[in-house]
Amino acid sequence: MRNTFFVSLIVGAALLFSTLASGQSSSIQPGTQVRGLLINEVEAGKALGIASSEVSETVLSEGLFFAAAGFAYLEQNRESYENMVTLLNGNATGFEIAIAGLDQMPDVPSQVVTIAMIFFPESADEIYSIASQMGVLSEDDALLAAINAGIDPTTLTATAAGADGNSVSPLGVGTGAAGAGGGDTTVSAN
Repeated sequence: MRNTFFVSLIVGAALLFSTLASGQSSSIQPGTQVRGLLINEVEAGKALGIASSEVSETVLSEGLFFAAAGFAYLEQNRESYENMVTLLNGNATGFEIAIAGLDQMPDVPSQVVTIAMIFFPESADEIYSIASQMGVLSEDDALLAAINAGIDPTTLTATAAGADGNSVSPLGVGTGAAGAGGGDTTVSAN
């Protein structure tokens, strides 16, 4: 009886931990997973350029981490993809990789933004905002980059696209004497 209890306890704990572990691994961003491979290769003594080339090839040839749409885009833009993998060595987030990529590869901003979104899809809104606010892509081109990355464009916010946001003044903003401004926020009873 006692042995059965302990066996049940151990099996239950193993199932719990395996369920938690599998749930956590699926929420890790693809860029973080690729970065992990790259850092392992560099720490093993490989030069960054060689490690980047090998990791880039391994990820594509073995179908690791990315959705099908992402693979197709990365295959078509291999040089930019490999350059972005190299940048993952010093940049761990979608924000960082987008800024570094736009700085290092200013001639292909659409590819940088698309690949950054493929690497870090949960940061797509932030990457979209960076591209639009820096003026490296028009709003339409930034939306096209998101679509190429497999991101639903309806999930991107209008203010992230460099829009002015809400230009309507809230109720109660005063206008002062004769509309000159500077008034208080008390709404008139008249």
